[in-house]
Amino acid sequence: MALSLQQNQKLLQTQRLIMTPQMQQSIQLLQMSSLDLEQLATQEMMENPFLELSDDADESEDDKAPETEDSDLRADSEDASPDDYSEPDAETSNSDAVVDDIIPDLSAMTSDTVSTPEAPDTSTSDFLEKDHFEDVDVNWDDCYDGAESRVYSAASSDEEDRDFTEYVAVRENLFDSLKWQLHVCALDKRGIEIGDYIIGSMDDDGYLRVPLEELAEDIKCSVEDVERVLKVIQTFDPVGVGARNLAECLRLQLVARGVKNPLVFEILDHHFDFLQKKKFKEIARTLKVTQDEVRDVFHMISHLEPKPGRSRSSEQTKYIQPDVYVKKVDDRYMIFLQEGRMTGLRINRYYQDVLMRKDAALDGKEKEFAQDKYRSAVWLIKNIEKRKSTILKVTEAIMDFQKEFLEKGTKALRPLTLKEVAEVVGMHESTVARVTSNKYVETPRGIFELKYFFSPGLETESGEDASSTSIKEMLRQMISAENPAKPLSDQKLAEMIRLKGINIARRTVAKYREQLKILSAKLRKEVA
Repeated sequence: MALSLQQNQKLLQTQRLIMTPQMQQSIQLLQMSSLDLEQLATQEMMENPFLELSDDADESEDDKAPETEDSDLRADSEDASPDDYSEPDAETSNSDAVVDDIIPDLSAMTSDTVSTPEAPDTSTSDFLEKDHFEDVDVNWDDCYDGAESRVYSAASSDEEDRDFTEYVAVRENLFDSLKWQLHVCALDKRGIEIGDYIIGSMDDDGYLRVPLEELAEDIKCSVEDVERVLKVIQTFDPVGVGARNLAECLRLQLVARGVKNPLVFEILDHHFDFLQKKKFKEIARTLKVTQDEVRDVFHMISHLEPKPGRSRSSEQTKYIQPDVYVKKVDDRYMIFLQEGRMTGLRINRYYQDVLMRKDAALDGKEKEFAQDKYRSAVWLIKNIEKRKSTILKVTEAIMDFQKEFLEKGTKALRPLTLKEVAEVVGMHESTVARVTSNKYVETPRGIFELKYFFSPGLETESGEDASSTSIKEMLRQMISAENPAKPLSDQKLAEMIRLKGINIARRTVAKYREQLKILSAKLRKEVA
């Protein structure tokens, strides 16, 4: 069969949704937290002259040229205010049509002449003449001969404000601390090279998981040399670092504490697995000691640090800034949006007037650049306003579902799905998912991620559903109130929850307990 190129006309009309640039930006902004949005807007203001903050604009109002007296141009500039923009239809496939509805027709503007702004007021310029300062022109060096030289200089007005967080010391991590101790210890040059390689092979917990034979092969030295340097590193701070397993880590800490009891090291070296499982009776029978002695060893070892590198973690504390606030005012819950500095984001009126002026001296490339930046500024402000409205709608719907939570706490949390909220606010489930991603709400019960309020439910005897989150809270309270000497088993916990009218299986209790990072009853049992 021969291959050929042909042109065919397709008469079938199809309708599809095209993602316009402003729609893509709207989706991007919707997924951002308030801090990320502020960083993005700050970057846009640095690149787009049409964007400004109202606070900055008010301070520099005197530096701007006076507004034009043309009432038509004034009306055009006011029509371009972001508060008056209507939301574009999501089914529109032509992005140019949407832009034409938002942006005035800029292509019809001409650049024949340049208008000269009025001269600024110079009524105070005479006061700044040199003659007025001759009377106070004093040589202060003659007055203060013995004065100390100036050791600081004041920042000029054109310098950027300094952020004092720049002067906060960087937290020292585990590897930096170990390398510093290595280079000040009494090792020769070859020993320090081996030590550097050993420290670089440790994990974040301070353990050396790599076999000594492999290290010796990589460094081109003997296993005895590696072991000799490793023993030096094991004396460093934090105590227990450089261990090859948990038992060795605990042993190093016991030696550092000056423990001399041979029973402790006998149990640690030969019966550590039984000790972890609290099989005190078997250990006592094997070593021919009492169970009380074994319990004392257990209590001593349980107070040691299993992860010595944790104290030198380089992870910084992450602070959460709520995006939404829920406050109780006169028996009503009010919802407020955290807008930050972006609440003052607006179009620069001066540059807008210059662009709208028919006699603006702009060539083709300059006009095209100005129009693109103006459209980008309008789209950004419009999408930020749309983001605010969407977040408020979704949060309000969630809080309406979870009114009992606001009054009684986690135990009253209702099961909730994205579909239920989407039906209330009239949006797609994916939109609700984007809104609740990386967003936090501050309530009278604490700060929670918006996703926290979504959870599946279990059927109750009354026919209603109980939230899995509330069941987990119920489970945590039961375990915290149990007798430490006789902890509740998963089966017993399931029976207690079923007495409250919630149908739950033992395996579900075990799953929730593991998600809460609670040990099983056998490992939770405390010894006297």
